[in-house]
Amino acid sequence: MPLSYRWRLLIAAGLPALVGLGGTVLSVKCFSSYGWSLFLGLPVLVSFLSSLIYCRTGPGTWAASYGVSLLAILGLGCLILVFAIDGFICLLMALPLAAALALLGSTLGYLLGKCLTRGFARTLPLLLTFGFPFLVGFESHHRPPAPLHEVTTRINIPAPIQSVWNEVIAFDRIRTPPSGIFRCGIAYPIQARINGTGKGAIRHCIFSTGPFIEPITKWEAPHLLEFDVTSNPPAMKEFSPWGHIDTPHLHGTFNSEHGRFRLYKEGDQCVLEGTTWYRQTILPDFYWHVISGHIIHQIHLRVLEHIKRQSVQKIAPPVPPGASRQRASITPPAAAKRWPPPRPAPGKRMSRPQGRWHLRHGIRQRWRG
Repeated sequence: MPLSYRWRLLIAAGLPALVGLGGTVLSVKCFSSYGWSLFLGLPVLVSFLSSLIYCRTGPGTWAASYGVSLLAILGLGCLILVFAIDGFICLLMALPLAAALALLGSTLGYLLGKCLTRGFARTLPLLLTFGFPFLVGFESHHRPPAPLHEVTTRINIPAPIQSVWNEVIAFDRIRTPPSGIFRCGIAYPIQARINGTGKGAIRHCIFSTGPFIEPITKWEAPHLLEFDVTSNPPAMKEFSPWGHIDTPHLHGTFNSEHGRFRLYKEGDQCVLEGTTWYRQTILPDFYWHVISGHIIHQIHLRVLEHIKRQSVQKIAPPVPPGASRQRASITPPAAAKRWPPPRPAPGKRMSRPQGRWHLRHGIRQRWRG
């Protein structure tokens, strides 16, 4: 008995999503692995199984099989949220990669679903499903060293270089509310403090998720400040229907290793340049380092813009001593005119402003006098 379209859709999207949930739990909870097998192998497997099941249970086009594969990917994301395996923002960042890989998986599933015999069409999905744990285990024990990435941001500040330097080594609390990606749970800078001066001093850069501990390695005032990073807070707060969840990728998958502030004169302005060197163990690196680089650039901008505001504000000319008295002596503006205008006392004539036409309120008064 042929299946109805609704049952075909439910089976083709639901079963691969459950297989993907098992693969995610195995990779994240058992091996703490965020690598090629999770972000490349699993989307291809889920979309392949979805497209193969859809084509073997009835007629369908490639576009329909790709749509069912996307539905299975979205179903997997919903299951990950329901079982508190990861948060909404991380799933949203991984979605473009998964949707692109679903093109490959659904194409393979559609082509093989049309040409495979019944026996091989049943055996192949089982082989791929039970082979996935071995792929995860192999990758977790043969993980390549993470490459070192560099992100540099610079800004021009119309202030003396010494004034900017004083704000670089330690700055007051940033009062500007977080915006953009920082409103989604990404950690953002709040304040910087320093204990001591010169090489060996300890700088604390306070983020919304905790402090970065930064021992100073180079102190060439007022031109160069370099530091190592010995402690990293979590990179973000997960957004989940279950509130705060502590996922493995929040600890150790992203590490800032070194930082530098460089100041130099360019014309009548000071150029402030901030650089961060970091490593991340989430793969594929060609995809995730683009996202990480953009986030670090936004963190740099938040800090550099705050330093610029503080430096410019502190060199602003002082207010003259008599300015406050002069402002206080200015007569306040005339009070707003009342409506309707007061009627003149008996025997007195109405002034011209009170006697003009008030068409907006439906009342007319003649000029008198």
